[in-house]
Amino acid sequence: MKNIIKGSIILTIILLITGCSKDEWMNPAPITSLSDLTVFDTKDRIDAQVNGMYASLKNGWHLGGRFQAYNDLRCDNFLPNSSNLVTLFATWNHSVISSTNEVQNFWNNTYQTVNVVNVFLEGLIAAWDAGKLTFLTEAQFNQYKSEALTIRAICYFDLIQMYGKPYHMGNGANRGVPLRLVANKSAEGNDLAPSTVAEVYTQILKDLNDAEGMAVANYSTTSLNITRIHKNTIIAYKTRVYLHMQNWTAVATESAKIVPAAAPFTATSGVANTLTANYASIFASPHATLETIFSMPHTADNNAGTQNHLAHYFGSGSGESYYLVTGAGSLYDAMDATDARKVMMATVGGVPYLTKYRDQATRADWAPVIRWSEVLLNRAEALVRSGNTVTQAAVDLLNAVRTRSFATGGYTLASFASATDFYTAILQERNMEFLGEGMRNMDLMRLGLTIPGKVSTVFGSVGAVPSTSQAYFWPVPDSERSYNKLMTN
Repeated sequence: MKNIIKGSIILTIILLITGCSKDEWMNPAPITSLSDLTVFDTKDRIDAQVNGMYASLKNGWHLGGRFQAYNDLRCDNFLPNSSNLVTLFATWNHSVISSTNEVQNFWNNTYQTVNVVNVFLEGLIAAWDAGKLTFLTEAQFNQYKSEALTIRAICYFDLIQMYGKPYHMGNGANRGVPLRLVANKSAEGNDLAPSTVAEVYTQILKDLNDAEGMAVANYSTTSLNITRIHKNTIIAYKTRVYLHMQNWTAVATESAKIVPAAAPFTATSGVANTLTANYASIFASPHATLETIFSMPHTADNNAGTQNHLAHYFGSGSGESYYLVTGAGSLYDAMDATDARKVMMATVGGVPYLTKYRDQATRADWAPVIRWSEVLLNRAEALVRSGNTVTQAAVDLLNAVRTRSFATGGYTLASFASATDFYTAILQERNMEFLGEGMRNMDLMRLGLTIPGKVSTVFGSVGAVPSTSQAYFWPVPDSERSYNKLMTN
């Protein structure tokens, strides 16, 4: 944890140097301070930069909490206690515009991370090629590159989810986002036309494939295996990327690298990722289970901030939080009372809240990014979709996740009259399994499904958003248009 805190300090220095004036904030200057600090002179300084990349990735507007909230609140499971625009009310009711806080701040902060990565990669490679890193082994050098490339890939994947049409629309031919792959060191680099959705995905996969070949298999502790990127992290993330491309064969191929053919479905290489028997323990301190592949760590002294952390959005302790929808057709009513995931809901003031994230006071809940259960469900879905036939192998994978929390809810092959029935079941399972973890909106969009409407007795009704609506994805922020003349709608 000390390393994470050190990284946060490095990021703070970077932000102070690049954000000294209003003009620089409105017309973001690139980060150039790292080379000025001779930070490739020692391994400790390189480690501090690596920690800084992770600290940037876990900023509150991105994976520290809000990205997960964006993707859940857009959908049909939550209703607001407040109409405060600062805490994503516009996201909830699909009224965001190009100047909305979250639209601008998520874009700006995520590209900030991309530039931190690009600066690091260029400096690291230049120093290595110049023979200045004699204190590093080649394996250490490669691991640093692997982590940086993976962080950049995650950033671009998350950007394209919010600001681009899903891959299946036009087979990726639609407008994507600008691919900034070199360190932006002057305003001359600001103008950059957006790449297509397909080009962005191609770059994401290039970064991940390059990273996989250089990554370590595991670290010395479970905590490091959750908070630092290793080979299984990259493979798991590739199953998510290919799932969004609807490349079912590739999902099956990637997942087969680490998922065995039979229960208990413990990873066959690298970190021994496996399902945790007790669902609640995944989200409880010390957050060190083998199910969690990658999470953003928080402590009382180093967290996402008051209006960013997940307990603020999904717990009952905030007047700005969101509670669960109930009634006919709701996920809450569809869940069995004995399901461990339903047990992680509590009624306060007459309405139910999610209790995955409990630390309202110190904001020390870790923010989940990807779990082993997702890899199993990704593989199960891909096995069926690749042949449009329900197989026993797919049912076994689905049951592994389902019966862990709902022991009497297991399926058989006979439970599914068609592949369509299986798709419905697995989408519902994902909705239950990853509630409050930012999966719901991405699942709907990757399949071109309508984002359902919702009704609040206080704030009125919000209509459904079909895939043909402009509101299906976010607009490009004003801040980007103000300094990138080549950005298009």
